[in-house]
Amino acid sequence: MSTLSRCAFLLILSLIVTGCDLATDVPIGTVTAVFSPLPTPVYTPTAIMPSPTPLSTPTATPSPVPPDLSIASNNLLLYPAPQIYAGDKVTFQIMPFVPSQINPNDVTVTVIVDGQTVGEAVLNESNLAGDAFGLLKWAWDTANLAGEHQLRVILDRNDTIQVGDENAGNNQISLPIIVYDRALLPETETDVVWVTAATDCCRVHVVSGTAAYRDLPQLLTAVETAVQQAADRLDESPQQPIEIYFIDRVIGQGGYAGSELVVSYLDRDYAGIDLHQVLVHETVHIIDRQFAPQRISFLAEGLAVWASGGHYKLDDSDQQAAALLESGLYVPLVELVNDFYPVQHEIGYLEAASFVNYLIDAHGWSRFRDFYSAATVDDDVMPAEALDINLQIYYNKTLADMEAGWLAYLDEMGRRETAVTDLQTTLFQYNTMRHYQRLYDPTAYFLNAWLPYPNEVRQNGSPADLTRHPESETNITLEVMLQAASEELQAGNYNRTHAILDSVERVLNNDGLFQDPLALSYKNIVNLVTANDYQVQRINLSGDRAVVWGTYAHNNTLTKLTLTLDGQGWVLTN
Repeated sequence: MSTLSRCAFLLILSLIVTGCDLATDVPIGTVTAVFSPLPTPVYTPTAIMPSPTPLSTPTATPSPVPPDLSIASNNLLLYPAPQIYAGDKVTFQIMPFVPSQINPNDVTVTVIVDGQTVGEAVLNESNLAGDAFGLLKWAWDTANLAGEHQLRVILDRNDTIQVGDENAGNNQISLPIIVYDRALLPETETDVVWVTAATDCCRVHVVSGTAAYRDLPQLLTAVETAVQQAADRLDESPQQPIEIYFIDRVIGQGGYAGSELVVSYLDRDYAGIDLHQVLVHETVHIIDRQFAPQRISFLAEGLAVWASGGHYKLDDSDQQAAALLESGLYVPLVELVNDFYPVQHEIGYLEAASFVNYLIDAHGWSRFRDFYSAATVDDDVMPAEALDINLQIYYNKTLADMEAGWLAYLDEMGRRETAVTDLQTTLFQYNTMRHYQRLYDPTAYFLNAWLPYPNEVRQNGSPADLTRHPESETNITLEVMLQAASEELQAGNYNRTHAILDSVERVLNNDGLFQDPLALSYKNIVNLVTANDYQVQRINLSGDRAVVWGTYAHNNTLTKLTLTLDGQGWVLTN
């Protein structure tokens, strides 16, 4: 969902949101929305499987890592993605291999298009995986530049780095870029503008024509409810209106926050996260900076899950952490705290939430708040060391002692019958989702993605920086399958969840070929509905019957379609 910052740039997102030519301020009550809530499927729960072993996320065999500074074509991401249309201002994200003996800040990056330098940068940014990258924001204006262009990216152009860069031959890449004619821009992006509405707590920003624009009145109520819950849990009100951006694509797990808040809101939401949960979670990251501006990431994420009542859905974090122990998946706290974000996402967040809950339950909110505010990281100590020092000050226990007491509590508590199965199926769900992102939606993958400041996007870029995403037949089919698996998981139908995810993995591991019968059924349904000029947003497939929700052409109203299987083919019956 996420979220969250490993590095300083997300801690200092600007709170000054100014108007721009594309923005239209809309007072509450003046927005007319067509709201078609999706029906909640009711399933008969299937038999619970014996505790399944979560499948590790399959990855391609990695190429040998070069011994020195180098760049390859997969070290480059361009935004907006995946296509560039004439008139877009292109952002370049460069993520080369940097050996440990080189300071990333010493590495220059030069971007050249058609022989002309469009920008230079150094590797002074850091993603959530801790890797350095260079960023050239809105560096290439493609107005009137439809056609094919040649891109070169060069590291250390003046060859000033010697130690760690012995092979200058792997310091650059050259590849073609196609800029599509503006006339080919998808209808959903034509003539769109930012729309802003204000509530007592917030300023809510959406893009016209999107699901968020359609549902704006309901979203205004939702943000008020979520912000109030976050404020009540933290016993702290926002000091100024919160800027919230709803975007028409999945980024990470569904949201991120600095001093502004970005939340994914779309009909084909393959991340499958409860809207209220993510709004509360991200709002906590806004409010807690008022009293703990440099808090430790482990504690920050644990507090956000604690305040929202669960990760992705209402749930008992202690039960989930106990299931981690029982499954042999527990990560020792020193390891987790020191390198939080690269640890498997759900495991890290559940452990953090349960540990925070343990401290608050045992000693109260007031003491935890003081501890939370004081436990900060500077250049002299690792995060786990800072945590240890402050646990001794505020709780008179070392990190090792507190961890031992917490684990004993988890070990002794009663287990919910389905806790282990639910946990392991959840891990399978989100490992598969990230496998999909890395292969077919790379700018959404949370460890690598550029998480832009939304206010800067409004001033310098376009809505496409936050909303454009891959929408090929393969993308749509895999996304509705992931969405269906998430719904089965939420309903406790673990066998059916695994069946869908297994099918998705077969496609991902087979170069996108839909040979698996279940995946092929989804693909054929997408083909049929798309041929009737609908964009598929959701599929409920049951035997020889399928219910599809789609949007027609430029209309964002959801339409329900029914299909039946006739012989070997699907037939639209309404």
